[in-house]
Amino acid sequence: MKKIYLTLLSGLFVSQVANAQLTLTKAFNEPVVGNTESKKGYDSVGVIPKTTGANQTWNFTAFTANVNTSLSTFTTPASVAASAAFTGVTLVEDQGGGNYNFWKATTTNYELLGSASSTLTFNYNGSSAIAAIWPINMGYTNTDAYSGTVSGIASGNLTGTINTVGAGTGTLVIPGGTNFTNILQVKTTNTVIVTITIPPTTLTVYGIDYTYYHGSQKFPLMTVSYSDQGTGYTGATWLNQALITGLNDKNFDATFQVFPNPAKDAFNVTLSNNNNDIGTIVIYNSIGQVVKTIELGNASLLEKNINITDLSSGIYIVKTTLGNKTSSRRLLVD
Repeated sequence: MKKIYLTLLSGLFVSQVANAQLTLTKAFNEPVVGNTESKKGYDSVGVIPKTTGANQTWNFTAFTANVNTSLSTFTTPASVAASAAFTGVTLVEDQGGGNYNFWKATTTNYELLGSASSTLTFNYNGSSAIAAIWPINMGYTNTDAYSGTVSGIASGNLTGTINTVGAGTGTLVIPGGTNFTNILQVKTTNTVIVTITIPPTTLTVYGIDYTYYHGSQKFPLMTVSYSDQGTGYTGATWLNQALITGLNDKNFDATFQVFPNPAKDAFNVTLSNNNNDIGTIVIYNSIGQVVKTIELGNASLLEKNINITDLSSGIYIVKTTLGNKTSSRRLLVD
């Protein structure tokens, strides 16, 4: 069974830049139906960066990818039969394999109502776990107590405490070496005490998450998670898959050039097209929406000056298609 009852902050927040201070807000984009969060597992090299405080540098450059992946899809309560047991649920996080988190969004709060798997259900029907009270920035802190019942292959009760802190600011260096400045680190500490009726058993579970947010992505760029179910802490490090597919230039066709980068009012694309295929460019914003489409024609050398005065500052993906082949580049708009 996945430790879904510990996953309280993975993908909760969206970020924006305000007065040079990264702030996580409901308005910018709380998870909604149709959103997905995809993560790739990475193995640590040396000490895992997780220091707190202002002006930190968290360097994950040397971390190496492993085989682990994680995918969460946000869907409607009506699409998941188990939702009926969770009063007030407004959004369901489907983690695959029959594992779900049940969320309630209010005008100010984002609350976890419980979790379910094929074998156990944790229902916070005594009191929900408040994971976020918007907005969240450096210095934010909130502690909330929650309680409820356990049912399934075992039955009993549970109590828990979740503490959320805007714990650090600074620069994040992801595996491969790409730097992101104006990062907000959110630290979440969660303690769950589960009391099983038959046979009489008490289990205390601890979890600590460090999540690193940037204004270019809705979900964290990186997540470092620790959990302990009585046998000692185990850890996992995750990288947002959007960074792997969109920002890792080693995966791209070397003949595709975007310049200047960063750009302000316009940028140029130069692309070799030896087969004289029809070329198209599509520009995506940080949440995957198409913001511009440009037809390139089929010349053997495709060159285009693209006006971007209508685009807001931020990180975009410039994707070109030649026949059945595609390449992408990251573009930073000042």
